[in-house]
Amino acid sequence: MIFSIYIINKAGGLVYNKDYSEGLSKLTSNEYLVLAGTFHGVHAITSKISPVPGSSGIEMLETDTFRIHCFQTLTGTKFLLVADPQQPSIDLILKKIYETYSDYTVKNPFQNPEMPIRSEQFDVHLLKLVKSFNGLVVNNSNPYNVGNNAGVNASLQSQPHIPPSLPPTLPNIASSGQGLGF
Repeated sequence: MIFSIYIINKAGGLVYNKDYSEGLSKLTSNEYLVLAGTFHGVHAITSKISPVPGSSGIEMLETDTFRIHCFQTLTGTKFLLVADPQQPSIDLILKKIYETYSDYTVKNPFQNPEMPIRSEQFDVHLLKLVKSFNGLVVNNSNPYNVGNNAGVNASLQSQPHIPPSLPPTLPNIASSGQGLGF
């Protein structure tokens, strides 16, 4: 089971966090920021003290009840996945999270990679991805419709379908009659 996903920018700032398990204790905003900064620092230090030349730093931190997996991109963005120790296909999950990130944030001309991610499409597709790996049935037409699976937040089941939206483009603005303002 996937518990949480965190995305940390190359400077160590938390740009995205989402918890997917109802049983988790909720952290404050400050605690999430401290978690991201601490992991970023430990990751940097472990890459320097590793006896293996060219080590990239911590890739997994394991406890009895969960594992934190880290995938670092070539640009320095880190994807942290908190999951059950028995969760299979972690590499595939991290790859799919990165693909979703690339599709809905990197390709978004209005998204700065150093700023918090505020993309409804990213949230919807990431939720759908997490549910598919957590073994929940996801209806393709409505990513919030998960049927009667136990442990799923009831408010998510009652959410209306959110149609995909595209960011405004010059042809869309011009053809809408709104004009460009100059």
